[in-house]
Amino acid sequence: MTVLTNTTARRAVVFDDESTFVEPSTGTTGTTGTIDRVRELVSVGQVIGNDPDAGGISVDLLGGLRVRAGGRTLGPRELGGTKPRLVLFALLLHRGSPVSKDRLVSLLWGESPPRRAKATLEAYVCVLRRTLQPGQAARESLITTVAGCYAIDMRRVDLDLVRYEGLVSAALHSGASAADALPLLRQAMALAESALLPEESDSEWLDDARRIHNQNVHKDLIAASHKVAGLPFDSAERWARLALEGDPLDESAWHALLASMEASGQHADGLQAYDQCRRLFAAELGCAPGPGLQELYTRLLQGANEDDDELSQLLDAVVKLHMASRPGSASSVTALASRRRDPIAQSASVEQAFRALNLLLRKVDSRPSHLTVALGA
Repeated sequence: MTVLTNTTARRAVVFDDESTFVEPSTGTTGTTGTIDRVRELVSVGQVIGNDPDAGGISVDLLGGLRVRAGGRTLGPRELGGTKPRLVLFALLLHRGSPVSKDRLVSLLWGESPPRRAKATLEAYVCVLRRTLQPGQAARESLITTVAGCYAIDMRRVDLDLVRYEGLVSAALHSGASAADALPLLRQAMALAESALLPEESDSEWLDDARRIHNQNVHKDLIAASHKVAGLPFDSAERWARLALEGDPLDESAWHALLASMEASGQHADGLQAYDQCRRLFAAELGCAPGPGLQELYTRLLQGANEDDDELSQLLDAVVKLHMASRPGSASSVTALASRRRDPIAQSASVEQAFRALNLLLRKVDSRPSHLTVALGA
């Protein structure tokens, strides 16, 4: 079993065909300090790989491998071939945790390693050390040997994945305002637009790493959409739609999309999106959207017709009666009524809903006959 962790304490990933996710830390660090610290780290990371005296490197894995070390930019070819690159990927994705030589041999050659596999591995590490730190400018090697394991010193590595995760963690902190979170999330999602190591296609364990990364990004898009919903920008809707591109049947992504439309007052667009969701679920899953989406749909209906008092009352009455006919619906009725300002909606009474419907029907009966016919009476 291989465990990958990151320095932001944001999540842990277990590679054994299962994955465990740890949500962002909710420590006591002040929100402003957290955001300022992330900005500082991003700024430092932008120069660390270009400072030969710092002994550090800057590595991009999103969108393809690129390493900046000692004032040079290195691509895949300059790192010594496929196997040395895989060693570097393994050490980076373990975020500085020691990786045993046996594990690295398994990652490189699977179940059929060559006879002198460990000696060959040691040669690959030597190649990486010389390439990443020509002239040994730093006092200690960037790649260290610890009790039969190798580890990379992440204090001297600016890794784009760590930057991404730090930005998201700071932005989604419970005390961060939507306005403060927005620029951090924009930076993070700009990074996440690029795939993780797209050119490395012949490694099962890297396929697992990509799958887990994509799952994390999908969840982050949904959380980011909820975080900034209501701001006068299109980011919330755009991120929800990106999440739906990854999984059109994810109800939480549909909820984020409709919630962003409700928050921005796009009730008609929200109703159209719900109808698209309903049709998709019926065709692909043979079911209707869940209670959360249905309640959001009801609020969108009410919002779209809030200027028509009679129609708004009618919608309230129909919804209350519908909810009351379903098992365990009392709490939903009460929650719905609490969101309305008119006298009928302030009470969850089904009897009041009946009275509202009867009142509106009597008004229809009292109208001219041609209106009654037009209404289908």
